[in-house]
This record gives sequence, C-alpha cells and structure tokens, in this order.
Amino acid sequence: MNISNREKIMLFILGIILIGIGYYNFVYTPMINKVEVKKQEKTEKEEEYNQTMATINALEDRKGDIKILKSKISDCTAKFYPTISQEHIILELDKLLNDSSLKGGITFEPIASSTVEEVTKERVDIKESSLQKFVDNYDSINGKENVQDSTKNKDSNIEKNSNVEKKTSENNINQNSEANAEEKKENTIQYIKCVVNFDGTYKSLDTFLNKIGNNEKKIVVNSININQKSLDGVSGTLGLEIYAVPRIDDELENYLKWILNNTYGKEVPFSPGAATGAVKSEADTSDFVISANSINSDLPTVVMGKSNDDGRITYVYADKNSAESIQIELNQHGDKYYYKYKTSRGTYPNDYSGEGAQFAPESSSSISLDVFSEKRVNSDDKSGVNIKVINNTDKLFNINISGDDTTNPRVTVDGDSSKISVNKK
Repeated sequence: MNISNREKIMLFILGIILIGIGYYNFVYTPMINKVEVKKQEKTEKEEEYNQTMATINALEDRKGDIKILKSKISDCTAKFYPTISQEHIILELDKLLNDSSLKGGITFEPIASSTVEEVTKERVDIKESSLQKFVDNYDSINGKENVQDSTKNKDSNIEKNSNVEKKTSENNINQNSEANAEEKKENTIQYIKCVVNFDGTYKSLDTFLNKIGNNEKKIVVNSININQKSLDGVSGTLGLEIYAVPRIDDELENYLKWILNNTYGKEVPFSPGAATGAVKSEADTSDFVISANSINSDLPTVVMGKSNDDGRITYVYADKNSAESIQIELNQHGDKYYYKYKTSRGTYPNDYSGEGAQFAPESSSSISLDVFSEKRVNSDDKSGVNIKVINNTDKLFNINISGDDTTNPRVTVDGDSSKISVNKK
C-alpha cells in the first residue's frame, strides 16, 4: 500500500499528538499532582516548624505565666491551712488561750468535705416607738424636716428595690438551680468544726477574739455563748470553723514539721506560703511593697502591691530576665490621696484611666515604698525593675531599697527628684 507524502505527514502529526496526549495523561499529570502534594506537604511542614518555633520562643513567657499564676494561687490560699491536723490546731488554740489568760477545752467534730455553708439573714420588722409621734409633731412645729419620715421613705424605696431584686434573684436561682447544684457538688472544701469552752474575764475573752482575728491563718468564729459568773468573770463556748486548701508549694511539709515556738512559713517576703505576719512586720510603716527577684527564683521577678493587703487583691506581677518597667502614679484631690501602678503583665486598679484607688498614707508627712531586692546569681541573671514615679501629691515619696546588688543593681528609679527620696540599705 502506497502512502503519499501528505498522508505520511498527517500520520506523523497524529503520532505526535497521540504521544503528547499520552505523555500529558500518563506522565505530566501524575508528576504535577506529585509536585502539588509535595508543595502541600512543604506548606504543612513550614506551618509546623513555625508553630514549633513560636512555642519554643514562648516558653519563657509561659514559664513566667506559670510562676505568676502559682504566686497568685499561693497568695489566695495563704490565709488558709494547708491541711486539717487536729494535733497542730490543738497546740495553736491552746497557745492562743494561754496568751489570752483564758482557761478552756476543745471539742472537735469529724473532718468534713463539702460546700461552704451559706449564711442567711432574716429580716425583722421593728415596731415604731410610741414616743416617735411626739417627736415628729415637735419637728413639724419647729419647721424641721421630718427625718424619720424621710428615712421611712428611703427604707420603703430600698425595700421595694430589694423586693424587685429578690424576685429577680429568685427567678435566676430557679432557672439555674440544677446547674448550681452540680457545681456545688464539685466545688467542695475540707474543714473542721470545733467548740472551745472558756473560763476567764471579759478582757481575756476580748484578747482571745482579737488574737483569732489577727491570726495568720483564718479561723472563723460562727457562734459565741457567754455566761456571766461574776462582775468581771465570764464563761461560755465558742464555735469555730477551720478551712484547709491544698497547696502547690512546700508549705504542707513545713507545716507538718511544726514544733512549738518555731517560726512558721518562709522568711522571704512574698514567697509562696510565706507567713503573713512576717510580711506585716516589715511592711507596717510603708504604703507599698515591691519584691525584685532573680529569674531563677520560684517567684515572679517582680511582685508589687499595697502593704498589709492580706488578700493580695492589689498585687501585680511580671516575670522576665530583663529590666521590668513599673509605673507608679500618685494623685491628690484636697485631703484625699489616690494611687495606681502597672507592669507589662497587669495594672491596679484594672481601670487604669481613672485617678486610681483611694488610700490613707501611713505617715502624715510622706508616702513610702519598700523594695526588697537580692544579689544577682550569675552573669546570666539580668532581671530587675525600673521604677518610674509620677508624684502629683504634696507629700515626699520615700523609696527604701534593701538587699540590692551593689555592683550591678536590680533596682533603678526615675522621676522628679524634688518629690522622690531614694534610700538604699
């Protein structure tokens, strides 16, 4: 069969087309798909790498967050016992009784673990005095405002508002009763109740109650029964409740090793589980306190708060291996004083745009800040605090720095030198 040149050319072109189609379908397309898959894998690997690097870079911040959170938890639980130990409680209550010159005994109920009991107050309507109408008549004759009626109207409005709020509250409680019941089952606390029988004088009883109120660990007085024995002598019973919150630090071990006349807690200010009394003894005469610590410390590198704040409500924190900038602003309106401060991790008060929180300075002539620092551990220890002070008051701001590194200080102060006095100890 003879094929013309034209047919040969057409067959050649057809062959090229078929080869091209086959190459595209069986070679090129699979290769393109593989390339796309590899590109996708590359993108995923790059995302994983970036996430991993971000996690690695954020490790220090997360460590700081953990230290700050741990410190906040320790501050919140510092007023409670780490565990219920009747032996230690007996020794402590016995010491309080002896120091108050009271005689007595202690009876314990079994240790319980449940929700905290709610205290309900009963509203009692007291009848008006029969003499009140004469007083009202006298006031009206003399043109004076009837204070009693005004008070009644206010009380009536308050009662109406209270009833509305009460109904609203009851509706909310009814709507969420099941959820609250489940939550109460989960949120329990270990506590023990005890009854203290006492015998002594009114003064001794008052001293005992004050010692309980000022005790470094919280002891709740939920009932008291007093009987008069003589002109100054009394006897009776006290109902006490003691709560325990588990610790995340080593306070439990230290507490269980407790021996009489020992110093309990840690001597380092602001340390987790530190005895509140130890902080008070050094902070009584100051208005504010700052702790500047090493990055190797279990505590955040910076802890700041109002002195004698047992609940640590006013405290702010920061944690990084470099100088942390703190701004303290003091304001005055008339005879009232206000304060606010901030770190990179928090502010007090939360609304930093206002004048700040009102306070009464400890001294009539100055406002003071105690800064507890420590020597640097090594050349890699670069943590510190730069305190910027804005003093808009008529008082001198005294900054007392103790324990700082003399060669490479952790603490620096910036502000108007005419309103700031820095004292290093």
